[in-house]
Amino acid sequence: MRRLSISAFLLCCTVASGAQSLSECLRIARENNTGLKVADLQVERARKMEGAGIELEKTELSLSQDPTSGGSPDNAVTLSQKFELPGAYRSKKQMLEAGTSVEVSRRRLGESELTRDVSSAYASLLLWQHLHSLLADNDSLLSEFVNTASIRYRNGESNRLELMNAERMKAENSRQLRETENRMSAASILLQSLMNSSTPIVATDDFQCIEDHDDPMHFDDTPQAQLLRSEQLLSERELKNTRYAMAPSFNVGIRRQLVIAGLNPYDVDRSRFEGGNWMGFEIGVALPLFFGSQKARSAAAKLDADIARARLEKARTSAQSELQIAENAVRLSRETCLYYQTEGLPAALEIRRLSCLEYEAGEISYAEHIQNLTSAIAEEIENAKAIDALNQALISLNFIKGQ
Repeated sequence: MRRLSISAFLLCCTVASGAQSLSECLRIARENNTGLKVADLQVERARKMEGAGIELEKTELSLSQDPTSGGSPDNAVTLSQKFELPGAYRSKKQMLEAGTSVEVSRRRLGESELTRDVSSAYASLLLWQHLHSLLADNDSLLSEFVNTASIRYRNGESNRLELMNAERMKAENSRQLRETENRMSAASILLQSLMNSSTPIVATDDFQCIEDHDDPMHFDDTPQAQLLRSEQLLSERELKNTRYAMAPSFNVGIRRQLVIAGLNPYDVDRSRFEGGNWMGFEIGVALPLFFGSQKARSAAAKLDADIARARLEKARTSAQSELQIAENAVRLSRETCLYYQTEGLPAALEIRRLSCLEYEAGEISYAEHIQNLTSAIAEEIENAKAIDALNQALISLNFIKGQ
């Protein structure tokens, strides 16, 4: 394929200064994209939350003093703590770890989507830069055509209609050139936005068909499947954690006798406690006698797990259909592109070359020359669009396959 012409590249650089290759654009986008930055923070937050897996209730410290009961247990400092079953803490830890896995998978999918979007935007920018180069080259040819038609008209070798048609063709080409510049600028701005860059982008890669990796798709390895599978695991962990809420909990307390010597308004005889303070303990269990609401939460959590499994199976089926559609699009685009590369484009270039030579030599009429130039540029534009269509189809296919 032809490289971007020097004149077109210099024209682009007058409005942009960030000349980049696709690999460089992808690197900058992965570093600067705000969506990925948010995803990184969400992953970090989920990992921090894993530390809340073992979460004990607040420890209670109480002081009690009964002036009428001497040294009974009502005069004590009590320290008590509630505990869940060990499996409950393990279940919550696993649920939080599953939440982290979801955020990691979501971040991986976001990076895959960013790669697709940046690659697509970059391919579009290459297309418009290439079309700008074609139209700029065609503008030079049409300027020569106008100049030749003007000389022939002044010498009386042709009528004014020939000159008017030459000028009309050049004006139309100039209009298309301005439109292409606008499209090229829009594509650069889109790419700049995806990269979160302050500098407009100029694509420096060659405008050609990208490499096709004919690798089979393994759905379970794709970012889409990994996210759905991690969401399914999270739903199952949440269901397990919900069921532990109906398990009993325990309370352990330690009580140390405390008799305040100066507080004895009823003159209770405390001599029998002069042997020293003593320590007691208490152990209790809490049983859920009313758990209708908790059963409802468990039923809802079970449905969430069923929904997650159904979503994964639906995505698996849809992925096969999307893969077939994408492969058909690639096959059709490749056939079209092959035609233009082997037949259409070489013929167009030869038609333009011969038409210019024969018109200047007076061997063909201006009408034939106009027709030849119009046909040649149209064929080159269609060739460029065919290359872009193949590239876009391959980008979509690679995204579906998780590559």
